[in-house]
Amino acid sequence: MEDKLLIVDRIEDGIVTIEKSENEFFDIKLSELDCEVCEGDVLCFKNGKYSVDREKTEKLREISVYLQNTAFGIDKTDE
Repeated sequence: MEDKLLIVDRIEDGIVTIEKSENEFFDIKLSELDCEVCEGDVLCFKNGKYSVDREKTEKLREISVYLQNTAFGIDKTDE
């Protein structure tokens, strides 16, 4: 599992649902994480612990915003 991209899909009632590949999910208790997480965060799993990969999370968010802007015809270069 260490080499896969793990993305926090949702957090409900103390349960974190993580997507590890397209349409493949697993749940863990929020209390099992040693870090604060929010939906969309990219997680790393090393040495039996999860941590947020801030760099990958930011890159993924930038790509998401770009794709949304493109879909809605918003051109950020005009600003």
